[in-house]
Amino acid sequence: MCLNNLYLLPIAFVVLLPVTFLITYAIAVSDDDVAPFFPFISDTGTLPPESCIFGQLLNIAAVLILVVIYLRYKQIAAYISITRSATPSSRANIGFFILGLLSGFGLSIVGNFQVENSKGIHIFGAVLAFIVGGAYFFTQTYISWIFRDIPGSSSTKRVTRLVICILYASFVIIGIVTFVLSKSKLGKEKISTRLWTSDYKGYPEHVVSSVVEWLGSFLICVFVATFIPEFKHLRLETKWQLELATGELQPVV
Repeated sequence: MCLNNLYLLPIAFVVLLPVTFLITYAIAVSDDDVAPFFPFISDTGTLPPESCIFGQLLNIAAVLILVVIYLRYKQIAAYISITRSATPSSRANIGFFILGLLSGFGLSIVGNFQVENSKGIHIFGAVLAFIVGGAYFFTQTYISWIFRDIPGSSSTKRVTRLVICILYASFVIIGIVTFVLSKSKLGKEKISTRLWTSDYKGYPEHVVSSVVEWLGSFLICVFVATFIPEFKHLRLETKWQLELATGELQPVV
């Protein structure tokens, strides 16, 4: 059995993730659940009914990105085997794969544990999704420079991935710094980030932090989109054999 059209998987993720954020943002703003000017993404999915949509669609997005990460792992594993490359090693590829799995798992956590209900778990999921996920992007950028002859690869794509990684890392650093500054300026005032407006201290820093979060999320989509040309040349084949003792079909790995 041969599975073609695997490039549709990263396309589905690239479409679904921003659509999820925009839908929940629109509902949250219409219900006055968030301040309309650049709330944090998580804040748009905190209260029902938007939290239900947020969780369900992010679960689907998590499954899609996990499949993409698995296919990328198998693709690189095949090239390591064919080229007998020592760099990266098979163990390194497995390590990169684990980073990807953790980031996909983190995305699901972000969707299912709302920041105002389970703040610690939500932040843990965000670290996995955005910071560990960023580390995974760097590993795939590195691999793309090592295996330049992968079908669908190009110098433009390699440079694009590198630029995305640098921008993404910059956004993460800026977002963390401005978030800490905004909280410190707010002081002891008790206010949900959902309702943070210019009436409160630290608002400019809050806006910068939320803006770079949105930009970083869309950069994730752009990076995943760079897999599409390579996945057009990817085929997933599964061989089957008849197990005579049971009369059942068994997969051959």
